[in-house]
Amino acid sequence: MDSPALSPRARPVGAEMELGWVGTLRSADGLFVTDGRQRVVLWSPSAEAILGHPAASALGRPCYELIAGTEPSGHPICRRGCGPATNARRGRVTPDYEVMARDGRGHRVCLNCSIVLVTRGESGPPHLLHLFRPLGESPPVPEAPADGLTAPPPPAVGQALSRREFQVLRLLAAGRAVVEIAGLLSISRYTVRNHVNSLERKLGAHSRLEVVVLAARHHLI
Repeated sequence: MDSPALSPRARPVGAEMELGWVGTLRSADGLFVTDGRQRVVLWSPSAEAILGHPAASALGRPCYELIAGTEPSGHPICRRGCGPATNARRGRVTPDYEVMARDGRGHRVCLNCSIVLVTRGESGPPHLLHLFRPLGESPPVPEAPADGLTAPPPPAVGQALSRREFQVLRLLAAGRAVVEIAGLLSISRYTVRNHVNSLERKLGAHSRLEVVVLAARHHLI
């Protein structure tokens, strides 16, 4: 079944952005658009359904106040001049990321977010189209290796790797340094180190190299 088209209440506020093709978008994922000042100019019914914020209260507000996104540890992600906004001003795209958002009831919900950079030539700053979805089940736990080698058990069900940890793990396996991973994922070096420490703990490793070796042994990469 097709997702509903954007309703009139989801139309942009003010005259800063002509609706144009944006008004034809349909998505089962949450969808909202922000302008160059990080104000919400488009809030779809799917965004309202997932987060519970009505369009009337979302339009015109800074997205970082509305979403109030953080890392699971509580470190803020959504803020004035956040990574996606800074990348947009420089004409750069942002990889998908996870965020703990605040819904309309004040509860925290874990979302996976994708950013689409919408440029308008020389007519003004780019807009950001945000697509987000609640995270579902944890990744499946890989089976123990059948090669007869003695190895630590794979992560327990309660210690399954998060999507962000998988991203950091793949970049570590590609030989990327902490500072490179931070730039590629638009997160701080401090946050990258936290993810690496978590990977070491979950895999029973004592170094980044051992993280990669054990992850390969458990078919995580």
